[in-house]
Amino acid sequence: MPKLFLVIFLFLSHQIIAERTTLDKIAAIVGDGVVLESQIDIKYKNYINQFTEQNTGQELPPESFIKKNILDNLIIEELLFQKAKRFGIRISDQELNDYIARIAINNGMNLEEFINEVSSQTSFQSFRGNLKNDLIIKRVQRGLVGPKVFISDQEIKNFIISKEGQNLILVEYKINQILVDSEEISKRIYQGLKDGENFLNLKTKYDVSGDEELPKWQQISELPSLFSIVKDMEIGAYSQPLKTGAGFYLIKLEEKRGDTVKIEKQDLVRHILIQTSEIRSEKQARELINEIKNRIDEGEDFKVLARLYSDDPSSKLDGGNLGWSASDKYDSEFKKVVDNSELNKVSNVFKSSFGHHILEVLDRRKKDISKELQKNKAYRIIFDRKYEELLQKTLQELRAESYIDIKTEI
Repeated sequence: MPKLFLVIFLFLSHQIIAERTTLDKIAAIVGDGVVLESQIDIKYKNYINQFTEQNTGQELPPESFIKKNILDNLIIEELLFQKAKRFGIRISDQELNDYIARIAINNGMNLEEFINEVSSQTSFQSFRGNLKNDLIIKRVQRGLVGPKVFISDQEIKNFIISKEGQNLILVEYKINQILVDSEEISKRIYQGLKDGENFLNLKTKYDVSGDEELPKWQQISELPSLFSIVKDMEIGAYSQPLKTGAGFYLIKLEEKRGDTVKIEKQDLVRHILIQTSEIRSEKQARELINEIKNRIDEGEDFKVLARLYSDDPSSKLDGGNLGWSASDKYDSEFKKVVDNSELNKVSNVFKSSFGHHILEVLDRRKKDISKELQKNKAYRIIFDRKYEELLQKTLQELRAESYIDIKTEI
């Protein structure tokens, strides 16, 4: 199971030794802490084991070179731990447990299997400790570097349309087209589409291209530049007439695919929330939401009652309107009621983790959120690159401004 071994060795390579004997020598004084020679020795042994396993038959780099890099890394780690202490950064047991569970899933195991696998190679408690230290370091780094990363909207747009961006954010389109040699006919076709006529029927009637092939999957780079508007079209949408040297085209986006392509089911929901408080008991909250429901059933305005009574500050002033959203973004009980509600019918009273509710689904739609996903992926790619560049610079600055006295000769 090489993937798992790699994960374990990765964390071992960041190991901070808890047991420090009185015979340890100080390798370096770092700020108000120290790095011990035993730490260097342990990391050196781990490095040799890992290098030997992954590079069979290759010669090891010089010992002095390896140990110098290990010492440099330990100095940075110590400085980061001191920052973490000053910032009050903690990793809770629950957060650590959740993270370990995700590692187990990524390695195709349940939690018990993963614990047994780790325990066969090292102490599981030691593994937990090393993982916790690794998470603390990453959190400190993100706190130091993250605020320095600036990405403009134009950078994101430029990346998405670049050749590299199109390769990394792969989206393919299947388009259909009608070619006519008259502007007047193209306008007639466009009006027909607006009136609900079938695209294929109009293609059969008017198209002069002679192209009888079925639409095929293509990237933007493979399409005529005039057809690049397809990236801003929703599935099923058609263009206005496009003038070219060959005549006038009308195109329709039949389908698109890629890891950033997603059509999301969304609901337009409004609700009224009644919560308990120091002056309102559970019984009183229940009675109030039932009274509100009865008043709506008798004809009173949902919006008015939401403004008067709802305890949800984000939607209260808008008459309880939550805007368009996918139901899986709501509390599980709230989602269940949304999914099972008929349009324009106020639900029965129910309770979620936030309190007592009634809700009404005003409308439903399918929304193409691909552009948002593409922007998010582009942002993450650009962020990661800038982050790595700034991280190295920030760590160098951190070391330069800190008191460091190296006591060992390597």
